[in-house]
Amino acid sequence: MQQPGKNSQPVPHLESKRESLTARREELIADFSSLVRSGSLAESAHAFREIQLVGDFLESLQRIASETVPRVPAGINRYAVSSLFLHECFHALTADSREQLFFVTGSIVTGVNVLNQRIEFEHQKRSILGVTGDEVATHRALIKLEQFGHRLLGHFHSHPGSGAEATLPSGTDENFQARLERAGHVAVAAIFSRDGYVRFFRIDKNLQVDVYGAGVVRHDSSVVQLTNLDKA
Repeated sequence: MQQPGKNSQPVPHLESKRESLTARREELIADFSSLVRSGSLAESAHAFREIQLVGDFLESLQRIASETVPRVPAGINRYAVSSLFLHECFHALTADSREQLFFVTGSIVTGVNVLNQRIEFEHQKRSILGVTGDEVATHRALIKLEQFGHRLLGHFHSHPGSGAEATLPSGTDENFQARLERAGHVAVAAIFSRDGYVRFFRIDKNLQVDVYGAGVVRHDSSVVQLTNLDKA
């Protein structure tokens, strides 16, 4: 996961510079065409050299831009989530002493699954030790996602207890995630403890989760801890 506040984004002014150079090249090409038609050989040669220089600059900018893009292994499932959304999910999942569960969807931007919307549904049972979604209600939720052209990107639920150990998946959690993966779902699971630890997991371990914003501390590639919970 990415450290909060250290997003690896391309330098913003590169795109602006590329656009201005592209516009300049178009002007030079137009001037070059006019000079060639007028027979001004010396001036047309000078304009041609300027076109080549601008082209070289554009190629350099393209190389710089490509080098600033984070290297991600091909085929990996990538997720992005804001610390604010995680805080909101934490408070919803721990509103009472019983375990809670909901689905998560969002946008898919250049191959990144953006987790930013909760999909809630009725439960068959909820207790301190477990939660089970009502089968009909969960099917309705999935149908609604399909109707609106959205995908199931995640499922978040709470566990009793505190600390990172409390977020370890149970056999039931692993079986549910395994069924989703066998069905081809890209969904990632997230388990929340009572004191703000969050563990993301997939059975195939094919995931990269970037968390953006403050109020969260990364512990390892799959576990973060929410901070300032009393202020959220």
